[in-house]
Formats: sequence, C-alpha cells, structure tokens
Amino acid sequence: MITRKTIDQMLALPDDKMAAMLKLVLSTAGADTAGMKFDERTVRRLRAVLGELTDADLARISTLTERWRTGG
Repeated sequence: MITRKTIDQMLALPDDKMAAMLKLVLSTAGADTAGMKFDERTVRRLRAVLGELTDADLARISTLTERWRTGG
C-alpha cells in the first residue's frame, strides 16, 4: 500500500534514489519493473505528480492495486 509517508519519503530523496524506491514500491505491488528506466525529465514529472497526490488519490490507488493483485 502506498501511504503519504511513503510518498513524502520518496520526495525527500535524490533523483536516483527516488527512482529506485519507486521501482521497489511498484514491484512490491506486482508490477514488472525490470525494463523501467527513469530519465531526468521523467523523474521531474513524477515528483510533480507525487507531490500533488491527495489522500483520496492514495485511497483510490490502494483500492485499484488490491483489485489488480486479486484479479477482481
């Protein structure tokens, strides 16, 4: 589950560490991250999006992730 604390921790990291943590979070959720690469522009965009997530967004992400993992 992605929490506000996780998001805040990622945003506090340098770009390379944030990208690595994001890949870890995604792989833990079941995503195939083997071929994922994050260039500087992508990391900037991800930071912007992550910084704007609301608690409602995080709840929706959790619901969708659980449905995806359970096949429902």
